Amino acid sequence: MSKDRKQLLVNSLRRLVRRGATVHLRRILEKTRSEDLAVAMEECLGGEARNLFAMLLDDSVRAAEVVSAFDHSRIGELFQDLQAAQLKPVFDNLPADDAADVLASLPEELRNGILAELTVEDSVDIEELMQYGPDTAGGIMNTDLFSLDKEMTAREAIVSLQQNPDAEVVFYVYCINEEGTLVGVLSLRQLLLVAPATQLKEVMNSEVISVPLTMDQEKVAAIVARYDLLAVPVVDDFNKLVGIATVDDVIDVLQEEATEDMLKMAGVVEETLPTHSAMTSARTRLPWLLVSVCGGLGAAFLIERFEGSLKAMTILAAFIPIVMGLGGNVGVQASTLVVRGLAMDQIDVKKLLPALLGEVKVATLIALVCSALVAAAAFFMGEGRWDLAGAVATSLFAVMTFGAVLGTAVPMLSGRFGIDPAVATGPILTTSIDLVGVLLYFLICAAWLPEL
Repeated sequence: MSKDRKQLLVNSLRRLVRRGATVHLRRILEKTRSEDLAVAMEECLGGEARNLFAMLLDDSVRAAEVVSAFDHSRIGELFQDLQAAQLKPVFDNLPADDAADVLASLPEELRNGILAELTVEDSVDIEELMQYGPDTAGGIMNTDLFSLDKEMTAREAIVSLQQNPDAEVVFYVYCINEEGTLVGVLSLRQLLLVAPATQLKEVMNSEVISVPLTMDQEKVAAIVARYDLLAVPVVDDFNKLVGIATVDDVIDVLQEEATEDMLKMAGVVEETLPTHSAMTSARTRLPWLLVSVCGGLGAAFLIERFEGSLKAMTILAAFIPIVMGLGGNVGVQASTLVVRGLAMDQIDVKKLLPALLGEVKVATLIALVCSALVAAAAFFMGEGRWDLAGAVATSLFAVMTFGAVLGTAVPMLSGRFGIDPAVATGPILTTSIDLVGVLLYFLICAAWLPEL
């Protein structure tokens, strides 16, 4: 749905809710896709969204589709005026993994009330999923899986598939032995093309790509992306099939992790929603900005210590911003690439030296070009002084190279010591480049220029 269409839908829904135009609202609700409706309802005010959801409760299947697509962290706003008994039909139609995610975000009293309303089988499945960390394979998997005994024939397998319409969408047929251990996999296409009397064990692939229950969801997403899978089986410590993580879950993970990493690198640990107060947002952002303040004050102290050099040659002050800016930009570029590579499991934190050498090569080429341009500018601004041009160019080259080394090393060392690279890199990078960059600049200039 385009941005303009979404805004039109939001405005229409809000206007009709205020007017109490129930007939027109129902017509729009019937014609709008559940995913688009969820996005539009997230833009509505709390009371307006609750009124819309109350109308959707007449169709529990549709209501469940909207709940699945709705921001789970804000789902409590939607359920605010509802009782557990009213929500039971919705949860009856929710996949177990979505139900677990939604319940985890609700107040304990309402959560327990909904679980008490569900059937014993459903509540046990959901509570089991809630035991796993929300950011693990167990937390994102769906237990409504479909598996077949490896001794079955293709004909028996197809009949079994037809008799289980409520199982998670079947991309692959997972084969197990009599003990429930995962032993093979074949695609639905393979199943339909083989002779009906063929046993599954004759055509299945025994080298199954699976993930353990405790694997981080980011690594699960990386595996799905690497092998172009539509789903990946989740197994326990005994290699027994307990669930599957499907590609729709993985897409949500990729979006969530990318957003989280961007926010962390910007120094915002929690996403600042419009519903948060100014005080809450300031309290979240301030600690990281104070780190930058300390770095800036440190740089200011160093500049003050070299006040005599600046008085002797005031033109040096003109090049401080460009040296610091380019050093910081190179560091940010390097750190962004490394953090993304670590997140996508494309970079091994143990291979620091190869990563450093590779980034230093790139930074050297960039620094040479930038230093040449800045040297030319310094030469003309300094009225033909080659020593000034050389001092500024050498300083810039050193600071840019330092930025590249730091931007590569900090996230990799953070990952190696179990610290989130996205959180640690930003504050350390900006503070260090401010301090060390200024120091390098004045020391190199002092070595080149005799009057300093």
